[in-house]
Amino acid sequence: MKESDLSVHCHIETSDPGWVVDEGKLRRLVGQCLGFMQRDLIGIPDMRHAVAVSCFVVPTDRMQHLNRQHRQIDAPTDMLSFPLGYAAPGTGWVLGDIVICLDAVADKAGASGNSLDDQLAFSMVHSLLHLVGYDHTSERERGAMEAREEAVFDQLSVPSGLARRAP
Repeated sequence: MKESDLSVHCHIETSDPGWVVDEGKLRRLVGQCLGFMQRDLIGIPDMRHAVAVSCFVVPTDRMQHLNRQHRQIDAPTDMLSFPLGYAAPGTGWVLGDIVICLDAVADKAGASGNSLDDQLAFSMVHSLLHLVGYDHTSERERGAMEAREEAVFDQLSVPSGLARRAP
């Protein structure tokens, strides 16, 4: 599959009134990430040339609830990935859903000295890698995932203004 053969469909929903998301820039970021992950996509059995991802931006309390429900961790996190992996008529391959908490992304950016845009992009790469089958439950898996994260992130042209706090 050549990059020109890849079609990415990205649906974005924002339910956090504390943030304004540039949906066009976020869609382009997801497409760019997946373009650099083509070798990973090719490895998915029955994968087609079109992929779909949904991103949901939620407030902190909703993220904490989801993290407690799905990971038994009673704290918010920056992103959660929900791999689906099925063929859908007219859409192609549905990779899955990503839930984003921009307050947690901003906290992580502040703690690491990254810009909000860079942290959001890095967390998105991490989440998309989960959707294509990477994990970090063992040291070996963690090393492979971290190396792939850095390789993809280093190729990105991270746009500025992906998200900002609402006035």
